[in-house]
Amino acid sequence: MSKRIDNTACHCLKMRRSAENVIRFYDNILSPSGVTVRQYSLLSAISEHSGCNVRMLSEYTLLDRSTLARSLKPLIRSGYIRDVKEAGTRNSALELTEHGVSVCNQAAGLWEEAQRQLEEKVGREQITALEKILELLQDL
Repeated sequence: MSKRIDNTACHCLKMRRSAENVIRFYDNILSPSGVTVRQYSLLSAISEHSGCNVRMLSEYTLLDRSTLARSLKPLIRSGYIRDVKEAGTRNSALELTEHGVSVCNQAAGLWEEAQRQLEEKVGREQITALEKILELLQDL
């Protein structure tokens, strides 16, 4: 069920609810892969920056390290990611496992479908306008 945005005058609440609705939309489409859109974004970032440590991944994803560490735990438990750090060192070196690569590839196709469906529903021009507005909001 989508969260309504027409019952408040608060811009912040409308944006938050809309973001939650979009996340749920993507999660539903990605569900056959077994990962959420947030998890897919981490798998994708690790795939792109294989061997990165948590600090580097934090910089790539713009997530704080504690949030990122909590988000990585289920992906490690599921066998999608492994830490290949050298014995006796503290610094992580994250990479996808074979299973993680497979899941990431499946999720990538589903993510592309979610992108297509969102653009079809909202319209390419509207998406472009929304992205311009979101760019303005990032400097608040």
